[in-house]
Amino acid sequence: MAQISLVKGILLGGLIGASLSMLDKQTRKNSMYKMRNLKSSFTDFDSMSTSITDTSEKVKLTAEKVSSDVAFIMEKVEELKEVTPTIASIVKETKDAFTTGSTHEEEYKPHGLTSSISSTSSTQYLPQYTH
Repeated sequence: MAQISLVKGILLGGLIGASLSMLDKQTRKNSMYKMRNLKSSFTDFDSMSTSITDTSEKVKLTAEKVSSDVAFIMEKVEELKEVTPTIASIVKETKDAFTTGSTHEEEYKPHGLTSSISSTSSTQYLPQYTH
């Protein structure tokens, strides 16, 4: 019951406020002008239907684009799911090769270092590999 009297009070206050604001001549003119424009916009069904059709087409195109973008992203996620275990195994093998040594250790083990020193160039160390 308190809510009903609250709503009545709000509506009554709004009506009183609107009535008092209509005492000003400029406010009355502006209100009448806006009411006429509002009436013409409600009776102009052709422009409203065109606007609604255009908006619905834009929404439809946007939804289709979003749908295709989501499908593309899902496709890439599936590809990553397939590739990730392979990459993980390659990384693990590489890590193991560097931490525990390779089976072809003799092939890549540096045999010696060659030093090339000259007065005009910097020192270079080049590993020599045995085959």
